[in-house]
Amino acid sequence: MAKQIYLSKISRRFRVTLEESWQGELASNPDRRWLEIIPCKTFKKGPGQEGSFISLFSEDPPTLQLYSDRPITAKKIWQVIKDHPGTRADFALDGEAVLFFPPALLEKVAEMAGGRKRRQLSEDQRAKLIEAGKPGIDALKKWREQRAQVQ
Repeated sequence: MAKQIYLSKISRRFRVTLEESWQGELASNPDRRWLEIIPCKTFKKGPGQEGSFISLFSEDPPTLQLYSDRPITAKKIWQVIKDHPGTRADFALDGEAVLFFPPALLEKVAEMAGGRKRRQLSEDQRAKLIEAGKPGIDALKKWREQRAQVQ
């Protein structure tokens, strides 16, 4: 059995979301690794999502894919990664391109494709946000206790 690959575990730098079909898919198949994507600069979420994203393509061999609706950008990325083993490209689509690459190239491909990054907080910023959220958390706990007493 091949090693399970989760984008959320191999990329701490880039934002990982679930693709649009996750609500229906997770009910029948709770394995979310096939639904994780890294949205890129041109990605628009919602019904009929469109734009570039990176996702898992295969676990044996471990392969990720960059789907791009901008073939010129994809060709620039391809020129950089084409000499690495395990890479291939499909430019035969009409106005779209798909690049296949090993997980070791994720950071490079995501950076070049404009992968959306996670918010990076310093310890001071993190502590400040936690402190600011305490009144809301306390109010929620109080509300839950009141509801539990009523039932």
